Amino acid sequence: MSSDSVHESPELSGPRVLVGVDGSEDGLRAVRYGARAARLGRATLHLVHAVDDAVMAGAWGVVYDPSALQEAGEHANQAARAAALEAGLDAQQVHDEVVLGNAAAVLARLSEGADLLVTGRRSVSGLERMFIGSTSVALADAAQCPLVVISAAATPGATGGQNHIAVGIDAESHSLNTLGWALSEAEARGARLTVAHVSRQEGRAGEVDEVARRAIDELLEPLRVSHPLVDVQVQVSHGNPVDELVDLSGQVDLLVLGVQRPKLLGIHLGGVMRAVLAHAQSPVALVK
Repeated sequence: MSSDSVHESPELSGPRVLVGVDGSEDGLRAVRYGARAARLGRATLHLVHAVDDAVMAGAWGVVYDPSALQEAGEHANQAARAAALEAGLDAQQVHDEVVLGNAAAVLARLSEGADLLVTGRRSVSGLERMFIGSTSVALADAAQCPLVVISAAATPGATGGQNHIAVGIDAESHSLNTLGWALSEAEARGARLTVAHVSRQEGRAGEVDEVARRAIDELLEPLRVSHPLVDVQVQVSHGNPVDELVDLSGQVDLLVLGVQRPKLLGIHLGGVMRAVLAHAQSPVALVK
């Protein structure tokens, strides 16, 4: 079972899309999304199945056979590789490996130097939505590159048919990286971009809207120059950010959100972000 750093593999130089593989339909959905991203960016697709060493010790004293876990991981990777090839990648573009360690920790480490990390999110209902994929939540903080979270249940078909991306921002300076990434993604896809800002403030809506639009226009001004071909529209609305963003996600191929880098160790993802991840009707990209 491999535990080598990805940087020691000469096959993985150049652009790279990293995908977490777990053998589930959501995992395969992530593979298909990652394969299209790799094809679009002429990148290597790096498929990784992580075997948690804590699982090998087992619960209640049960010890799992490492070779059986290795075999299960290789089987999952074979299915993932087949899905990637079906999505149009050449065999030499696809690299897969089974790595020992906690999935979130492994993917976070391997995300260093990657252009994109893609992971699945299993669709749940009711109170279970409060506990959405711990791996996805952990990676939202720990990933060292943009992260796309996708659910097979929420988006069962191929994405890209609406030719439309949205980015939710708060109109402050730290939104600049998020805006820049969203514009680059829209440009690569030939898609239009909606820049959405949701205000909770009530009363004097016109004045609030004008202030928000001016702030967004200032952020967009240099980016429009570097991405002149992207059709950009600004949308300012009022209400609950979760409701507004989830509704918007049903109209686009990808919803892009900014995540501030945590100042302290531990989970930093806020309630709004968690709720949007749990209910989104499209893949969600998290950009620091």
